[in-house]
Amino acid sequence: MDFYLILIFLACGIFLGFQIDEKSNFLNISDNITKLGLIILLAAMGANLGSNEEIFMQLGRIGLQAFLFALITIVFSVLFIVSFTKILNLNNFLLSGKNEQVETEAVESNLSLIIFLSVIVGIFIGYFLLEPEYYSWIDPLTNYSLAVLLFGVGVDIGASREIIADLKLMGWKILAIPFLIAAGSLIGAILLGLVLGFAVSESAAVGAGFGWYSLSGVLISKLHSAELGSLAFLSNVFRELMTVFLLPFVVKHFGSLAAIAPGGATTMDVTLPLVKESGGEAVVIPAFISGAVLSTLVPVLVPFFLGL
Repeated sequence: MDFYLILIFLACGIFLGFQIDEKSNFLNISDNITKLGLIILLAAMGANLGSNEEIFMQLGRIGLQAFLFALITIVFSVLFIVSFTKILNLNNFLLSGKNEQVETEAVESNLSLIIFLSVIVGIFIGYFLLEPEYYSWIDPLTNYSLAVLLFGVGVDIGASREIIADLKLMGWKILAIPFLIAAGSLIGAILLGLVLGFAVSESAAVGAGFGWYSLSGVLISKLHSAELGSLAFLSNVFRELMTVFLLPFVVKHFGSLAAIAPGGATTMDVTLPLVKESGGEAVVIPAFISGAVLSTLVPVLVPFFLGL
């Protein structure tokens, strides 16, 4: 979805949320619509994956390497966020998450089940049931459900007045989050690349995709080779998909702030609703800003590393 459309849907939701009383029944209705949109979005993502023959053809050849790159970039991103949280006092802006620990236990089991079933059903439909002439429906369905989700997320943000005050307290430190995630992703990818026999520039370029598989795969294919481009494409697909499954676990064991780390650039759009469901409203704006910054870095860092 276009960046400006994302901003419009999110901003409209925030504006409406500001006009609504925090105890209004509309918030419950909005929350239920958001959850329905989330299920549809995850199923559409699964169908897109299941219907993509290119991905399935590449699984046998480079699937394990791509999986490892995705896993290591997620792990190191989370570690960097967790390690620097106390040093930079990044948790200062999570004051609105007073009931976070109480809510996380209940959310985790339900969300994990919803995520798992939605994606698996989507993959099954895309691979076994969906006819090729209907593949063109997947992208519009994904965009419409994402629009509903972003609007619903915006309503929740607008209705939670204390979030703005928390962000003012955090100030410039909010920009530390995407750069910590970028550093973790790059270091993790480089270390794994050394083990697997890749050049530092190659593994760094793969890690610099930050989950944006379409752009990173195309850039690396044009600037380096189709094989490395395919690895980057598949590893960043896996990063987005693994984020969907791992977010409840990450929040439960590492806290709400860590929910921003796994998705990388995708926290600006596709995984933003999941970040909100797992980590709460307080992390939504930092997650969106982090995703936007990382998305901006992808077309800069990928050519930079490949040019070394």
